[in-house]
Amino acid sequence: MRRRIIPILTVSTLVIMLAGCASVPPPAPLPVSEVIRLSKEGDPPEQIIQRMRDAGMVYRLEASQLAHLHQQGVPDAVLNYMQHTYLEAVRRDQHLQDWNLWRPGPNGYFYGGCYYGWPYSCY
Repeated sequence: MRRRIIPILTVSTLVIMLAGCASVPPPAPLPVSEVIRLSKEGDPPEQIIQRMRDAGMVYRLEASQLAHLHQQGVPDAVLNYMQHTYLEAVRRDQHLQDWNLWRPGPNGYFYGGCYYGWPYSCY
């Protein structure tokens, strides 16, 4: 009888732990106006970058917007990270687009793309 109690307690403990993890709200988005405000208040760049990472935001900014943010007092490290988020998003999307070249065949294998030795222009 003792053997049955321990697994039941373990499973119920696991269920309670998972329920607690599911109730954690996602971090709030960090808009550009908030980045400017945090920079003007003197928050360290590492702290601002960590909040951006936690929020999972992608910042698509033009050069003129980056220059404006620099004039507003946003540190260079934060501006570099903002550019980095967009570059990583483009790389991820390009990777997903590359998968569009491959199609499943009737036998379950994937076919597509250029054959070995073909020029890159066939893409």
